[in-house]
Amino acid sequence: MTYEREQKEYMLPDMDSTFKVFAAHWRTVEHNWTFPCHTHPMFEVNLVLSGTQEMIVNRKTYVQKTGDLLLLNPGDIHESRVIGGEEMTYYCLHFDVDERAFRELLCRNTICFHTSNSDLAHAIRPALDKLIALTLEEASVRVEARMRALSTLFELFAAVSGHLSQQGSDSTSGSRMSQTASNIAARLERTVNETADGIKERSDTESVASIAKEMGYSMSSVNRMFNHVFGMSPRQYLSTLMLKKAKLLLMEPELTIESISTKLGYKDIAHFSRQFKRWTGESPGKFRDRFYK
Repeated sequence: MTYEREQKEYMLPDMDSTFKVFAAHWRTVEHNWTFPCHTHPMFEVNLVLSGTQEMIVNRKTYVQKTGDLLLLNPGDIHESRVIGGEEMTYYCLHFDVDERAFRELLCRNTICFHTSNSDLAHAIRPALDKLIALTLEEASVRVEARMRALSTLFELFAAVSGHLSQQGSDSTSGSRMSQTASNIAARLERTVNETADGIKERSDTESVASIAKEMGYSMSSVNRMFNHVFGMSPRQYLSTLMLKKAKLLLMEPELTIESISTKLGYKDIAHFSRQFKRWTGESPGKFRDRFYK
């Protein structure tokens, strides 16, 4: 008698996410330093290393002492100044991610100020200290230093998401809003993928509008819910998906730029090239040349 051996298999989930880090910097400023009121479309971590900073976020004032940090969401209106009559040193990191679950955790968070002895500060400070050390290295532009920075950024993201996941879920209405926004995001992702695979044609306006209509919501309701959950509009999210897909296709050398523009639903290569340059500041050809010369 023969017996079939049981086999086990464990797999990581497929991952297709991108992120951007912008203007990460360590800085010492004088006792009378101020930064004017502004907003931006990225998340921000702001950590005071010495001295005292007053930060006004959405009209609420916070006083950051050594080790205190702020975690800001896209669109938060904020301004800052040094108080206490002494110079201040701080570290600031702006980032953006298209990972839906992580964005939702970040945007759901309503607590932006975290003292030095808070759970979040304890969770993310080790990764922040590594990033600060890498920022201060003169060799930070070298490939191995950049790879260490990427590794540390993922440590930071994991620590932030782990902490925010433990905070629990919102109310029932918030959960319904989250589910609706997630369904819209999933349908937009499917639209982009099916367009690239030649299954369907795409129109930016029709994609979002038709999804809203089919789900029984007005465009204003869809925009409000999506912004609340993900910190951006459905159209902005669709643009991030299109850009990511365009970059992936451009890294396939056997595809011509014209065929890529067709795959992405553009009527002609000129339209695609203009849009890609608006997104990235460079043409599709220049982007491809950085990988294949």
